[in-house]
Amino acid sequence: MSQWLKVRLGLIYLSFFAFFSLVAFRLVQLQVLPNEDLSELSKRQFTRTDKKAPYRLPIYDRNREELAMSVPVTSIYAHPKKLASRKRTALLLSRHLGGSTSKWLQKLDPKKSFVWLQRQLSEEKANEIKKLKIPGLGIESENKRVYPNGSLASHILGFTDIDGNGLSGIELSLNQLLLQEKERRKLAKDGRGNTSYIDKTHTKANEQDSGVDLTIDRRIQSMVEQELDKAKTEIKAQAVMAVVMNPANGEILALAQRPTFDPNTPNQSSSDNQQNKITQALYEPGSTLKVLFAAEALERNLLKPESVLDCGNGKVRVGNTLISESDKKHAHKSLSLDKVITYSSNVGAVRVAQKIGSQGAQDLLDRFGLTQKTGIELSGETSGQKKNPDSITPLLLATMGFGQGISATPLQLVTAFSPFANGGVLVSPTLLLDSDRTNQPGQVSGERIISEETAEQVKKMLLSVTEDEKGTGYLAKIPGVRVAGKTGTAQKYDPETGYKSKKYYSSFVGFLPADNPQFLIGVMVDEPKSEYYASLVATPLFKKIAEHSLQILNRGPSQVVSQTKAKPRKDISAPKELVKTTNGKWIMPDLKGLTLNEAMTLLNQYVEKVQVSGNGYVVSQNPETGASLDENSPVTLKLKGFSD
Repeated sequence: MSQWLKVRLGLIYLSFFAFFSLVAFRLVQLQVLPNEDLSELSKRQFTRTDKKAPYRLPIYDRNREELAMSVPVTSIYAHPKKLASRKRTALLLSRHLGGSTSKWLQKLDPKKSFVWLQRQLSEEKANEIKKLKIPGLGIESENKRVYPNGSLASHILGFTDIDGNGLSGIELSLNQLLLQEKERRKLAKDGRGNTSYIDKTHTKANEQDSGVDLTIDRRIQSMVEQELDKAKTEIKAQAVMAVVMNPANGEILALAQRPTFDPNTPNQSSSDNQQNKITQALYEPGSTLKVLFAAEALERNLLKPESVLDCGNGKVRVGNTLISESDKKHAHKSLSLDKVITYSSNVGAVRVAQKIGSQGAQDLLDRFGLTQKTGIELSGETSGQKKNPDSITPLLLATMGFGQGISATPLQLVTAFSPFANGGVLVSPTLLLDSDRTNQPGQVSGERIISEETAEQVKKMLLSVTEDEKGTGYLAKIPGVRVAGKTGTAQKYDPETGYKSKKYYSSFVGFLPADNPQFLIGVMVDEPKSEYYASLVATPLFKKIAEHSLQILNRGPSQVVSQTKAKPRKDISAPKELVKTTNGKWIMPDLKGLTLNEAMTLLNQYVEKVQVSGNGYVVSQNPETGASLDENSPVTLKLKGFSD
């Protein structure tokens, strides 16, 4: 063998040795030595994470009455690749769960490693599937969001999707806070794509968390909703709305509208019914805005309560436009500022607006919060309508003086009245209960926007609206309680056709007792079909809500409304049916505040034994709200009358 051939063979041997040495080293590196990047890649390729509907914290009213809860339910899933026979499985699913075999075959797609077959089954159906013992099918426990009071406070609470994600209302705005626990299940996948569970991971929020407390008082909320139901039917309105607020700290005690929806079945209602119009829809406020202009004129020392304004016998010309009073009864030669508010003179309001000017008008709208969001803890809130002072023509300024040509949400308008009830401070409306704020009843929280003197002067004007027999709010008067408030009637505006002659918004915003206000209440009626003046439509509705609110908080009727014994009233709207759990039992509803007839009408459908003591309305119950209930469960109700 030549020397050259030996060299060539040596180089070949050396190359092979180097190659296999590198391969061996790489194998050791991959199989033996730790490698985080490769480990992570392996996890991504061979495992995936599947999330089930999580547990959500309960939502309570201010008295710890449950408004939303999570209950355990059962769902069925499949690993299509593990099924011995897709056709046989589809046939069995069709027999036990309904639906066509072809539908189930389509769901059992062999290309998928995991599919949900049916979510939130009854326990009975889940047991049927379990007894079939089909390899590749599995049963999983998860959670379902339940609203035990049905449609009560639905526009506040909102609702969730089937996976437990908040979609609207408090459920959306506080979604992360309410997600107390998430369970994520890791699925291992082999080279053929088959999967199996390898572990479960729980992530929990603070163990101290026990739910979200709202400022809502369920008793007042229920009463308001019942009054709205009756008003919508009687007035034949397109929609009715109401807000009850504590004017000292902005706590919302009730917020409701009709039409409404049931958050347990949101897919059965329209998106229009689900929209929170109190925080998201804009309306022209009408004559309620006259109060803000009067306050601005007083604050700027442009006018005094006794200042006399030319009211032109009910007519005033602005440019080429003649503005007249909506009712001849309001026509006057002249009126003092306080009487402009009492009698709701449009011409007088035009004179006030002209005194303030376009820049002053925009400034007052900004300061009273009508051009920005209130900051309430609900998503999707709408800002008010802001105008450039240069764009406010003399005619627009004149109509703004009586609440036309400018828009705001009902919540903005109610909030704007808070300074007149608390001495000049604009509060921020809130739905979240804060113990520090709640336990300081004498302390007003918010931003001062007018002086105490101006607030007191305006309050006196608002009192005359309800106490003067010619005042537009006289029907809001409650014997023994001083009520301060203002009516508002506005023509509806269509961007295409302009103002509609036969379509109106009617509203009333007021507070009581005027000497120490506990309630700031605003009601709005959209397109009443009979009468449309606020004095005849919105004012009586305000009075009913105000009276009942006082009764619920033990300020009447024996103390402030009348001295006669009250009969049981339907101040609380009863749920139509109970919520069923997966174990075949029912969830005990909150019956407090219902009459005996209402409570028994509901319970007699589900239980056999009910023990009752007392007369009037339900004040305590056993089992408590949220407890499991079956037909053999003993139920005890204690009743009391309003004046007991």
